This record gives sequence, structure tokens and C-alpha cells, in this order.
Amino acid sequence: MAITPTGTDATRAVRIALIGAGLMAKSHTVAYKALPLFFPSLPLRPELNLLVDVDDEKAEAGARDLGYAAWTSNWREAVTSPDIDVVDIVAPNWLHYEVAMAAISAGKHVYCEKPLAITAKEAHSMWQAAKDAGVSTVVGFSYLGNPGLQFIKKLVQEGMLGTLWSIKGHFIVDANADPALPRTWHYERSKAGLGALGDIGSHIIAIIQSLGGPIEQVFADLVTVVPARPQAAGALSYGTKAASGGPMLAVENDDAAVVLGRLGSGGSVIIDVSRVGNGHPFDLGIEIFGSKGSARFSQQESYKVELFLRDTGLSPFSGSTTVTIGPDHADYGAFWPFPGVPVGLHELKSIEIRNFFRAILDGTHADPSFQDGWRVTEVLEAAERSRRAGAWEKVPQ
Repeated sequence: MAITPTGTDATRAVRIALIGAGLMAKSHTVAYKALPLFFPSLPLRPELNLLVDVDDEKAEAGARDLGYAAWTSNWREAVTSPDIDVVDIVAPNWLHYEVAMAAISAGKHVYCEKPLAITAKEAHSMWQAAKDAGVSTVVGFSYLGNPGLQFIKKLVQEGMLGTLWSIKGHFIVDANADPALPRTWHYERSKAGLGALGDIGSHIIAIIQSLGGPIEQVFADLVTVVPARPQAAGALSYGTKAASGGPMLAVENDDAAVVLGRLGSGGSVIIDVSRVGNGHPFDLGIEIFGSKGSARFSQQESYKVELFLRDTGLSPFSGSTTVTIGPDHADYGAFWPFPGVPVGLHELKSIEIRNFFRAILDGTHADPSFQDGWRVTEVLEAAERSRRAGAWEKVPQ
């Protein structure tokens, strides 16, 4: 039997340089490789050209294991290379600004993990530079693309929940609950920024602002419950072991935070985050209340939305119901032809990259863009100011 080719490839390659070989490098790479399978009509396809890490061994091993054509330990070579179209930053937080600004200056499109920068001033500069240069941007607020959250957003936009009265969001994990875990860069204020609030709380802030509009005021309490941790040995990220007999080092940012807020629309906000929440390996949830109803979503149960709508005669969902997420909801159909399957982080990263590639095609910015990342950092800084002052703080708009 003759083998029949499937046709010519009419897609255009987008050449990727991934900056960082740590935790998120694998997730981004899986999403790049899956993109043509999930979104075959997209006329752009990722080409994994270059992996960068300051450690030669990690860079070489990462390129080999993840399937990148080449590697280097010099990120400046990567961002200025004429063979690169997109610079994807999964390096530690304190490097985001310098790498992104160099990439923008070189005319590259930029994909950056959250939080966008250590300070709001840096984040705003990144957004302004990208805007002025005409390059496309996206920030790694992965959960925004979840079909369940997109369904809730559609309900809000169509007025099905009425006037928004309040939004509650939480993100609780126990990845850092063991006091014997060493102090890595994640616990250093100058390198990580805020702790739990900046790392995982930024996701909740992004979700709340996507659903309810800008947070305009905050009152925050940030606490550090493990004040010191042993010195780390070797690599300085997740999975690092404590140095034998090493000194104890101060934890410089928050382990948990509670933030009260006020939306521009007048609705209230409650944010509860913790990186030391024993018994909660991974717990992200949102609940939104309006004058006509409410909706509740959990990433761990992302196959459904718990919905209540007062009987207005306008909706088939009146009363309390569980809406099973399926092919009729946002991008769910790209993954499964039948409803009820949870959508995980790798799939969400593919949606994020699809949004980014569409923005590159259109000459625009993705959702979420660097502008959204900057607005989240403004909320983070206002929360830190509130903690110091013990008072409500306005969020610059």
C-alpha cells in the first residue's frame, strides 16, 4: 500500500528561546509541543531553537531532555539572535525585567512568567517598552484561560449574575509547609518580591480583575510563620536540599496573606493565600456573588461550575445547578469531545500560547498582556504598603 502524504505545511515557524531550565521550562515546552495538536488551524507553529540557563550542565541537559536544537548559558546571545522570534522567560523573578527589556529592545515578542517584575515601576516600564516597540506580550497567569472561568466571565459580561457584590479567591498549597525545607531565592525579598502573595496570590488577583474589573483599594495582612530556614545546598529552587550543618537564614517575605479589597464597581474582594497550608497540596478556588446569582469554581474540579441564578425567566440555569464544562465552553473542545474532564496546567499553557500566537499574528497583545501583569504588581505593592501602614491603601490605576 502506498503511503499518502497529509499535504504541505502551510504554517509559519515561530522560533523560541526559552530562558531558564527550572520548574516551568517543562510545562512551557509540553505546551509548545502540544499546540499544533490542540489548535491545528493556527497558522503558526513553535520551533524549539534554544534553551538558556546560567548553569552549563543544566542548559545542556535541558536542551537534550526537552528537545531544543541548541543551548547556551548566555541569555544576551539568545535575546539578540536573528534566529529567534520569541523570548520566553521562565527564569527567577529578579531576572524578568532585565531579560524582557533586552528582548523588547531587540524586537522580540516576549512571554514572561508571573509575577511580571519585582516592582510595579519595572512592570510598567516593561509594558510601555513593549507597547512602544510594537511587540506582542503575554504573562503566565495560566488559569485565566480555563474554560470554567471563561464561562463565569461570560455570565458576568452578559449580566446573568447582576451587579457584582463580592468576589472571594483563595490559593492554598503546602509545598513550603515543612520548616526543614531550605531557604532558596523564593524566600528572598530582593530576588522573589513578595512570597505567597506574589507567587500564587498574583494568580488570584489576575482572576479577580479579569472577572470584576480593577481592584482600587486594599487592606492587607502578610505573615511569615517560618521565620528562618536552613541554608540551601546546590541548585537554589524547588527540590533543593538543605546544606548539612549550614546556618539558618532569615525568610524575608510572606508565607501567608489575607487581603481585603474594593472593586472599582463597588464590590468587595477577599483574597486568602498560603504556601504553608498543611493538608492542601493544591487548592485554587473562586466564588463570585451578584445581585442575581453566584458562581463557584475550583481548579481541582475544573470540569464543573457550581451556579445559582435567581429565577428571572431568562436562563435554563435558574436555581442551584452544577454546570458540567464541555465542548460548548470556550476552548474545552480542543482537548476533549465530551464533557466532564478536568483541564490541567499543560492544557492551560497551550491556551495561553495560542492567545500569544494570535496576538503576534494580529500585531496586538495577548490576554493577559504585560499591561495586566503591571496592574497585578500595583495591587501587590499596595498590599505591602497597607501591611506596613495598617490602613487601607489605594491602588494606582
